[in-house]
Amino acid sequence: MKHLTLIAATLFLCATGCSSTEPLEERIRELNWQLDSAEQATEQANVDKRLAQRELEIAKGDARANKEKLALAYDALREARTKLDERLQERLSQLSEAQDGGEKLEISQYGGIVLKGEVFFRPGRHELTSAGQKALQPLVSKLQEEQYASYEIEVAGHSDSDPIRRTKSRYRDNWDLAAMRANSVRRYLIEKGIENERLFTSSWGFLHPIEAGNKSRNRRVEIMLRKKTEAMPASAKKADSK
Repeated sequence: MKHLTLIAATLFLCATGCSSTEPLEERIRELNWQLDSAEQATEQANVDKRLAQRELEIAKGDARANKEKLALAYDALREARTKLDERLQERLSQLSEAQDGGEKLEISQYGGIVLKGEVFFRPGRHELTSAGQKALQPLVSKLQEEQYASYEIEVAGHSDSDPIRRTKSRYRDNWDLAAMRANSVRRYLIEKGIENERLFTSSWGFLHPIEAGNKSRNRRVEIMLRKKTEAMPASAKKADSK
């Protein structure tokens, strides 16, 4: 009986001990799972890091390639602009020699063929003189040639720095006089067959002198060539809000 009691007690203690380890084992399993999860997260982080490094290397490589392409594009643009400027200078030089007797007209530092004020206009007036009209005829013939068809023509008016006094009732200031002189030349060119669509005028007053202090030289009109450019498409109109 005593033996049976001991066996029962032993079995009871064993049962009690085994039961008390279950929470510990559960905790061990939980920690093992957390450790596995942490290791997996670390491995994923390493993978993400390697991918990010690779993407960065690719981006740097693309940036270098794009920079090289941009440099080549700028070189091509500069070369094209240089050729365009050289061609324009050549056209201007040809125009400046288009006068009777081979007289060469001056090309100003602003890139225009100079029509001298004292030849083309009476003092303080904007109408073209008969001598000015005659001097313009060879220039008109030249501008109608095919080699100039791709150029627009700017007619720029310039004045000296003296304020308008005697003819103030007709011209409010130097810009007004210079603009009307330029427009007189524009109208004459149209009358002689130059397309109106190729012509436009500008007025600089006394702001673009050829020679500081030389009033007679600064009173002038300049013929300037501008390469035609394609018009940009108009922006799409936004729908009216209701």
